[in-house]
Amino acid sequence: MDQTAYVARVFNEMAGEYDHLKDPWYRYTFSEIEKALRHHFRPYAGRQFKPLGLDIGCGTGIQSLILAELGYRVEGIDIADDLLEIARAKLSNAGYSDVRFQHADATTLPFESGTADVVNCCGPTLSFVPDWQKALREISRCLKPGGKLLLEVEGRWTPDIFWEVINALIGNHLGYDKSLGSAVKQLLPPWNRGCSMEYSFVLESGETVKMPLRMFTAGELSRELARVGLVVERRWGLHCFTNIIPSTLLHRADASPLVWSLFRKLAYVERLLHRHWPFNALACSLLVVAIKEDSA
Repeated sequence: MDQTAYVARVFNEMAGEYDHLKDPWYRYTFSEIEKALRHHFRPYAGRQFKPLGLDIGCGTGIQSLILAELGYRVEGIDIADDLLEIARAKLSNAGYSDVRFQHADATTLPFESGTADVVNCCGPTLSFVPDWQKALREISRCLKPGGKLLLEVEGRWTPDIFWEVINALIGNHLGYDKSLGSAVKQLLPPWNRGCSMEYSFVLESGETVKMPLRMFTAGELSRELARVGLVVERRWGLHCFTNIIPSTLLHRADASPLVWSLFRKLAYVERLLHRHWPFNALACSLLVVAIKEDSA
């Protein structure tokens, strides 16, 4: 089974719980993405027609609903059919019957060139796409000059790297399921480029699945966006402080009151600093707003 088919199968298996994730990690991540969308994607007042917002890797329509609430004509794509069905029902039940969802791959977007006012690509969808550079070219192709992209990717330089080494030394008690050699390999050069890895993700059912991920450095991400005519306007680091707690503990729906208490304190500090270097580069998730150049 190729990577795209495997990722689609895993997310289809998660369809029933995706909207009900109760762990500290994803509740915080989704709230920060929503804040960025509502602040940076507010449409200009007085427009005669609804602007077009694309949701690439729309999942169950969490961010599609926000775009619709902001006044966009929304079109979403995903490779997981079960998630698309939930997204259709969710938007329809919310009164947005004109939202269109379809099965498609991020590397071959079914939209005309230069038509989108904004593109949302979080999840982090791009980190699951084998040919992520082609996906970036497709996103840029679809955007109008001056259009905006909100993009979330997995970051390479995170506190989790050191937790993975510690975990391997103490017999996998933290549940990263990674050998010492694999953990140490992530610390090796080249340091200015990303790398690929398999992350052990525990579903709320208790099942552990291996998820293939592309991890990006902040500099690499800016360079690759510039290569397709997209200029980074702002970047945040998500889980630059909260990941002082191992991510495997933060992915637990039954996180203890002590973990929740510490997490909230760390999240408060993170929100004060996550737009500033080095915290916007050394984080588990890199969240950027990029603008398409007029000459691209």
